[in-house]
Amino acid sequence: MKFKIIFILFNIVVVFSFLIVTLMPLLMLGGEYSQEFFKDSWYLFLIFIVAIGSIDTYFIINWKMFSLLETENWDDLISWLEIKIYKLKNIYSPLVRILANTYLIKSDMSGISKLEDFLRKEKPKLLKKMVIPLSVPHFIDGSPEKMEVFFSEFIDQKGVVKADWVKFLYSFSLLLNNKRNEASLSFLSLCKSRISPILKLLVIYSLNPFFEIEKDEKFACVSLGKKELRSRYKKEKMELELESVNDNVLILVLNKFSKEAVDWLYKES
Repeated sequence: MKFKIIFILFNIVVVFSFLIVTLMPLLMLGGEYSQEFFKDSWYLFLIFIVAIGSIDTYFIINWKMFSLLETENWDDLISWLEIKIYKLKNIYSPLVRILANTYLIKSDMSGISKLEDFLRKEKPKLLKKMVIPLSVPHFIDGSPEKMEVFFSEFIDQKGVVKADWVKFLYSFSLLLNNKRNEASLSFLSLCKSRISPILKLLVIYSLNPFFEIEKDEKFACVSLGKKELRSRYKKEKMELELESVNDNVLILVLNKFSKEAVDWLYKES
């Protein structure tokens, strides 16, 4: 019902705005001058009609999907999206992302793996946009080797969405595989780059154990990173920052790890 109301209100507002723009020259300039205005600006009205028509067509075509999202009918939504994507080959980024997220909501790891296999065969370029949600089964599987193989495919590719997070997860998989030297160098590279505060926290927390062995760049990067984050964020604000990263599903997977990182950051020396 909310979706229908929003759709109707959107069209009312747009049409009302269009009428104001259309009638304003007539009211202000009069009939003779307004005719000249409309004659010179007719293409603007055509653009408006095409734009509103395209938007309404998109919503009408996907009306069922939005209705299912609104009612949180995940099973029917999955069935509808699978028909669109797998059978009708409508392999578009928004639909694929919604299907992946719906699989996550249902904790359907086999569904995500199936989607990954399908994209590899049908539209491999889309994988670069879907690395994070598609990686969850590899992460939960508990096999560091599989994690490393999966993430290593994307760390040097251009156009990868959330590339910094992908590199962090690759570094993390190296650490789990006991490849400590490679992991520390990868974490160090991230630590010296411009990344989000939450990712910075996870990186320096992961890098922290290494400088006890060798007080070099790692020690400096962890120390400076810790000082910077503590000066910019109080603990409560950092916890809010952590909660606000709701578009990164792996924050949920790394929930305990990220909370440990926050506690470590604000622990008195």
